[in-house]
Amino acid sequence: MGDRMMRWLNLLVAAWLAGNIPAAADAQDPPRVHDIPTQICRDYFFVPITLSEQPGRPDDRTLWFVYDTGASSSIMDPDSLERVTGQVFDAGQRVSIRDATLGPVTYNRLPTRLRELDHLSMALGREIDGILAYDSFGDFLVTLDYQAGQIRLESGELPRPDGITVFDTDGPDSRPWLEIGFPGRTRRMLIDSGAGGTVLAVNGLHRYDTVTAPRPTGASMRINRIERRQGARLNGVARLGPHTLSAPVLQSTPGTELIGGVVMRHFRWTFDADRERVRIERVTEGDISFDPMIAHGMVLRADGDGLRVEGVLEQTPAADAGVLEGDLVTHFNGLPMRDRNCDPDGTRTELVLTLLRDGQVMDLALALYPLVD
Repeated sequence: MGDRMMRWLNLLVAAWLAGNIPAAADAQDPPRVHDIPTQICRDYFFVPITLSEQPGRPDDRTLWFVYDTGASSSIMDPDSLERVTGQVFDAGQRVSIRDATLGPVTYNRLPTRLRELDHLSMALGREIDGILAYDSFGDFLVTLDYQAGQIRLESGELPRPDGITVFDTDGPDSRPWLEIGFPGRTRRMLIDSGAGGTVLAVNGLHRYDTVTAPRPTGASMRINRIERRQGARLNGVARLGPHTLSAPVLQSTPGTELIGGVVMRHFRWTFDADRERVRIERVTEGDISFDPMIAHGMVLRADGDGLRVEGVLEQTPAADAGVLEGDLVTHFNGLPMRDRNCDPDGTRTELVLTLLRDGQVMDLALALYPLVD
């Protein structure tokens, strides 16, 4: 070894001892964990995105987004964007949120599409400013902790899938997909935290062995359409990895098959979007079973500050109480439709509707009962 090389090595060692060069052990520091601000509303996770302060802009520049693992792109309500910017926008526009923060995440550019979200706000009973796409947290691991009502971000990566706790989420697109086993078939289904009231949504419900024949149960409000649903209870069990789902309630869908929030709440989910993996940890005890499906039996669409009745299903609480197509529902249990503080739609035995019919305001009490037992 030459003198010049020896002198260089001596200088390198001296610099390391003086602390001027990071030691190799720094790479083994424990991963950082961030609990981000989270509010949970009926199994939906809300997170605040705050735009930076700007002269002449409103003081309150915080938008509350639902984090939706089933969303491939982010969406924002144009009225909400106008509230924080003072500018008028039209539905259908594409805009980018700039200089905004969400916990430890800084958004220099978050692409969004503007869509009216009033119907979702009224269905949930809480204002929804936007929907945050699955991959919106960059390269962080994202944990949805239903038991704690918290979203956590963590640096690092998940280990390779073992089929017990860690699973491959590869599917037809970049969203997370997971295999569910049914008697005689398996299905690759979307893990959808944006389907808070759903157990499992499947195509071809009539092809499954169910306790009773599928029956109409209502409609689901999607981003751009109303999707009518049928429901029935599986005559048997479904399997999620090593976990057994006892006689789950199945709902029909003409679109993407879903694992909904009613299943997800039994687990803690950690997503590694970069490597298409998920870790699933059980957080409840005993059998994973599912309550009967109680529904009012109305098909509703947004209309002003209420929900217009587009249809009434036969042999349902709404039909029994005399709800008519064309009625405008303005309150559930005395609370305005978009300001019900995430209260459920009833007490499981009764739902009082305030509605407008032919210019007259009236109250109707619906005696609730299971449509799928």
